[in-house]
Amino acid sequence: MAVVGERQAGCDGCGRTVALEDLTTVTMPDGERVACCPECEPHARAAARKGASLDQRRAACDGCTGTFLATELEDVVLSDGTVLTCCPSCAAEAPGPDAGAEGDGPATDGNADATDTGDTDERTRCTQCREWVDEERFRVTTIDERTERLCSDCKADAEERGIVADVAMRKTEARDVLGLERAVSDERLREAFHEQVKRAHPDRKSGSESAFKLVRDAYDRLRDEG
Repeated sequence: MAVVGERQAGCDGCGRTVALEDLTTVTMPDGERVACCPECEPHARAAARKGASLDQRRAACDGCTGTFLATELEDVVLSDGTVLTCCPSCAAEAPGPDAGAEGDGPATDGNADATDTGDTDERTRCTQCREWVDEERFRVTTIDERTERLCSDCKADAEERGIVADVAMRKTEARDVLGLERAVSDERLREAFHEQVKRAHPDRKSGSESAFKLVRDAYDRLRDEG
């Protein structure tokens, strides 16, 4: 706060020079004290209240499920694109986006698994309820742009609450569309795509725009995930 003479000083908000008796000191959440004129004081106090509220807001870690200050949590992107909000300990242990795609089986440390084989004989964990499930999880994008891997019940609950922006096609669905078995080579995948896309093309009597798009979506789903 710059003092001008003995009876005037500058407002830390707008910078105007006002009489000392018209200034009010406001303490911010980080401990900094600012001197404000009457016009700036309400805004400074509102900012202080908002900052204090944010600093005390708590949320759950997607790994250990413990509750922490929101400011202590950080987003971690797993190898399958899932975004988890983790405490410092879980964030340090979580595999990054460049981690290998081979699964190591169910995690034993409480963290969400980083892989999703998409096959029903592999157990995977729902990132919402944290339960192990035998089904392929749904890759759900929420309205706040978070990517979650949800079981059927949590996916239905999210849709009912209106927080779902998009649900990606599951691998099992994509294989059904292309008439494929559980695992195929890239060459067989392309062959199946060409077979089905010809039948689904809108120019054919057996095809339509929706069927054509469905086949392409199925191919993209399996091609992208491998």
